[in-house]
Amino acid sequence: DNAAPGEMTRLNQFMADCMSVGALRGFKHFSVYIRSREEIVLRVLKDPDNTPRSDLVPVCSSAIYDRMDRVHASDETKHVISNARNRMERPFDVSDASLEADTEGINFLIAGYQRYRCPYVWLRTDHTSLVQLRPDEALDCDAPVELNTVNCWRNYDIRPWDVIVEIVCYALDPWPENPFALDYAYFEKLTVEERVVATGAMLEFLRRAYLRRYFCSEILLEDIKRLQHQHFHCLNALREYQQSTVFRET
Repeated sequence: DNAAPGEMTRLNQFMADCMSVGALRGFKHFSVYIRSREEIVLRVLKDPDNTPRSDLVPVCSSAIYDRMDRVHASDETKHVISNARNRMERPFDVSDASLEADTEGINFLIAGYQRYRCPYVWLRTDHTSLVQLRPDEALDCDAPVELNTVNCWRNYDIRPWDVIVEIVCYALDPWPENPFALDYAYFEKLTVEERVVATGAMLEFLRRAYLRRYFCSEILLEDIKRLQHQHFHCLNALREYQQSTVFRET
């Protein structure tokens, strides 16, 4: 066993961070999906402004929505709560066949297999347009992507968001001024309870990304301020509902 001391611990922490990112939704340029405890799929959108974010299906309404006519709250609070009902995201198919058939996204597999003792990234689509080959070199679709963040993972404190930044800039030409730009319309589709949780989780992620001091840090800070405003606005609306007469009677 040639593993350096603590190497497996670092890999486990890296994959745990990957799982936390995989639970987030609402990025403009990419989405992350959990495929297994050792794998996540990073889907980079080729044209985020003209690509449907996901299919939407109805969900069961909560008690809040069923009793809106009896809630003693301000009109603004009722509007915030009612505006986000009845929609949710349909899970993205992360099977190999689905990824290869995807024409709107560039799909990467980020994996932390125990046998390799370090993370690797594989490109699952768009090989001919992204992989640069020498004239005498054959295309190997199963070879990992050469990334600086992955290459220096053993020697530096590399986090999943470092890898994501490099992948997004690798996949898109020109790369976006902020790889972590948000799709604010996504949050508007959530129920108010879900929006409080989703914006809170996203704020924690953006805080971690901001502390890495990427080239987009100043733009990230503006997104943090905007999302904080939305988070506390929804939190206050939810608190007002909970303090209403209806809530006290249940």
